[in-house]
Amino acid sequence: MSELLSGLDIGTATVTCVAGEPIEGGGVRMLGAGQAPVDGAVREGILLDVGAVVEAIHRAVSEAALLCTEDIGSVFVSVSGSHVRGFDGTGTVSVEKPDGDSPHEITEDDVARAEEAARLVRLPPGSRVLDIVKRDYCVDGFDRIRKPPVGLMAEQISARTYTVMADRLAVSNIESAVEAAGLDIEGIIPAALASGAAVLTPDEMEMGVALADMGGGTTDVAVFKNGTLAYLGVVPLGGNSVTSDLQALRIPWAQAEKLKTDWAVASSSLVDPNQSTKVMRLGGRGTFSVSHAVVSQVAGQRVEEILEAVALEISRSGIDAVDLPGGLILTGGGSRLRGIAELAGRITGLPAETGVPTGFETSTELVLAPEFSTAAGLVLLGRGRREAAGGRRAGFLGELTKWISGIAGRLR
Repeated sequence: MSELLSGLDIGTATVTCVAGEPIEGGGVRMLGAGQAPVDGAVREGILLDVGAVVEAIHRAVSEAALLCTEDIGSVFVSVSGSHVRGFDGTGTVSVEKPDGDSPHEITEDDVARAEEAARLVRLPPGSRVLDIVKRDYCVDGFDRIRKPPVGLMAEQISARTYTVMADRLAVSNIESAVEAAGLDIEGIIPAALASGAAVLTPDEMEMGVALADMGGGTTDVAVFKNGTLAYLGVVPLGGNSVTSDLQALRIPWAQAEKLKTDWAVASSSLVDPNQSTKVMRLGGRGTFSVSHAVVSQVAGQRVEEILEAVALEISRSGIDAVDLPGGLILTGGGSRLRGIAELAGRITGLPAETGVPTGFETSTELVLAPEFSTAAGLVLLGRGRREAAGGRRAGFLGELTKWISGIAGRLR
């Protein structure tokens, strides 16, 4: 297998690809990044036009591969949308007693049985498991044990997991599009988990932090605590909603998008009441003037609605604001709106900041933009998953070698 690591983020507005390579010491160097528009072909994570998505994948991957020494042949793919949800699971088992009079020592088998019991959550029909996050363990009432408590004496052991699922058909359509573009799929990863890997620090995840990845059609919300994913939710609104509202001023979509990205502000404290600009009228029939105050009011109202929904998702995690000292980190293309962090802090009651991908070396500055957070995170997580898979294969081969050697020894 090629050492090249590639992440492919299929969003509502764009398809984004980032390619990197592993470096010594466990790090990653990003080599290239590419992006292609896909407006109208994806809605809330659901593919509506496979042909258009395949074409956008080709363009984004080709652009990302320009600075790579080899072609991109396989990718880690993100999945987002309202159909992506997470469920808590807890499994409790009695520690097996090899000898009725001896202390009950927790074995790896006990841990495995508890984890298996925790995975037995009732999922909605037609769903597919994307990831199972091991959160922590409890031994005879002593909880929040981070590592498997093998070797401890106990009567019972509990394991807590967080299972992330998605609609099976939605995932299958994404897989079909990626494969039709001539790419192999190394793994499918929830978009919010990937964005968190690129934007958040281990300390933030440990202490408690919320992440809102504001894409074109959806805003992915993830809450991390004790170093692991504790909650995942999706708000079915994103940057395209802001553009659509601005288009209601009777201007073309491209003009509305430009107003949003270059001119509008989310916070009223940044509005210039004396500023105005000329815009093209819908249909190209002349121009007219719009004020900074009107444009920012329209954009700000929609962003406020999105952030209120983000606050609701955070509250659904069951984790109090005081237990999230890392606050709220905003990323994704929608987080570029000036003043959005100030507005987010006011609405959620959490300290809020905007975040960009970090934690790697890079040969291209393009990957440091917030809209590349998910694709960059896929590369970072991809390295870990590839190494874990290699370790499992090595372990299996080692056990197989021992088994064959044992048989050979008995035959001699």
